[in-house]
Amino acid sequence: MHFAWNEETIAWFKAASAYTDFHRKLADRLRKTVSGAELMYDIGCGLGLLSQELAGEVGRIVGVDMNREALASLEADAAARGIGNISTMHGDCYQTEPVCDVILMSYFGSSTLEFFLPFCKQLISIVDLNEGSSMGGKGLSGSKRKRQTADKVERQLKEAGRGYTLEPVSLEFGQPFVSKPDAMRFLQVYYGSTPEETEACMARRLVQAEQAPYAYYLPYTKHMGVFRIEGGRAVCMCS
Repeated sequence: MHFAWNEETIAWFKAASAYTDFHRKLADRLRKTVSGAELMYDIGCGLGLLSQELAGEVGRIVGVDMNREALASLEADAAARGIGNISTMHGDCYQTEPVCDVILMSYFGSSTLEFFLPFCKQLISIVDLNEGSSMGGKGLSGSKRKRQTADKVERQLKEAGRGYTLEPVSLEFGQPFVSKPDAMRFLQVYYGSTPEETEACMARRLVQAEQAPYAYYLPYTKHMGVFRIEGGRAVCMCS
């Protein structure tokens, strides 16, 4: 998959989230874990859609990302929803010291968890459950990229002697489209697919959408591994 946050990809991602209610449903799995935390860092937060859903459970959230467009989207969404306890930090997360109760890392940094664990009491890492989890399926070139999957993270944690739990979670997170050209553009941007691959995928997998204003939908069940990992801080030093 070839991916970067910009106006186009932000719009697609938000549309998928709203259509499937993905981030609210995923947040429901995490509410008990983060409830009562004074401070949570969302590292590599992107649009911060999951943090927005968890904001009611946490005293304060700081979203850290290198992409200014993603952070601007998060700030605008939080303001529109009346969420006042989320702030953003632009920059390299590896140059920060995110001292807090909980660190959230969703599809980011799972190969470098050891860097962040000393700063928190608990770290939540969300990764693909296995290599087969791809919206594009097996017929698109970009779907063949190597992933940091749950088995690799689990091996890493065992080698480090970390205490953790792993919860497999499967949720619908397909992509709605207003037209077939919209779908074609999406597949080519995300997967770098050839026109022939794109046409074949659309013919095989596109279905009629069930929500206006969309005409088509690309179904996809996202299979995830949700890790809850014991951090290195016995007592949170956040103010």
